[in-house]
Amino acid sequence: MKKIFLVLVIIFLNGCGYTPLYSSKESNYKVISFKKNLNNSLTNYIQNSIEVLSNENAVKSLKISLEYNENISIILKDSKGDPTKNRLNVVIDLSLFNNSDNLIISKKFSESFEYNIDDNKFNLKQYEKNIKLNLVEDITQQILVFLASVK
Repeated sequence: MKKIFLVLVIIFLNGCGYTPLYSSKESNYKVISFKKNLNNSLTNYIQNSIEVLSNENAVKSLKISLEYNENISIILKDSKGDPTKNRLNVVIDLSLFNNSDNLIISKKFSESFEYNIDDNKFNLKQYEKNIKLNLVEDITQQILVFLASVK
């Protein structure tokens, strides 16, 4: 019974015209160059995500400039004046240029997250690292949707 159900699902998905949402065959841009202000794992993640979907046969060629900024601010302190709650804000300025270095469009992407401060500094740094990665993943999805909609 399970095998019949599996075969029917495969036939249905094949016959309904299912295509992957993010596919380089469907993208309408080709990345010529990529400049970024920082070279870290987070900006590399964004760059790789964009370049994977770059279509070498696309008519539109883009030069991409990316500026990554992050800011941690204290939003709550206890009675002693020690911080108890922080806000991590990640801002990415994305600029798209054509072959002749004329600006096509520029857009700012921003995500923030509030979290309580842990007394263990190692755990706090690991937690902040995970938060940054999650925020960058969210922004990367927004950037991919933005690139797909650029005319």
